[in-house]
Amino acid sequence: MAFLDRLLSRLEKKTVDRTIDYFWDAILVFSSNRDPVVRMAALAAAKKASRDERASMVKFLRNFASDEDDDLTLLLNQIADEILLRDWTIRDAVVEGLTLAQFDEEFAIALEKFDAGVFRRRFPEIFS
Repeated sequence: MAFLDRLLSRLEKKTVDRTIDYFWDAILVFSSNRDPVVRMAALAAAKKASRDERASMVKFLRNFASDEDDDLTLLLNQIADEILLRDWTIRDAVVEGLTLAQFDEEFAIALEKFDAGVFRRRFPEIFS
């Protein structure tokens, strides 16, 4: 039983890490191109995250925003504020994922599969 618990814990950590990677890659792309669908993808990832993970995302997002120009600072703080609007549920995450799929199916599928590499494949120039 201890082995199974450790295995499940490792799988959960990998899932969390990939969701956070997806979120941060989306934020980096959004910071570069201001694409509203990429913003939606970042929010969808945040809504999938746990309360503690969202708090961490907001903290680092606000720190990141403080080093940027005024327009980007405002946009990033708006994302942080939206993440903090409420304690998002699984239902909220599902609805956000379905909405994202209407605008960009590849982003939605990647989020569902915890594929953090989607932004690096789609926007390699931002990550080089």
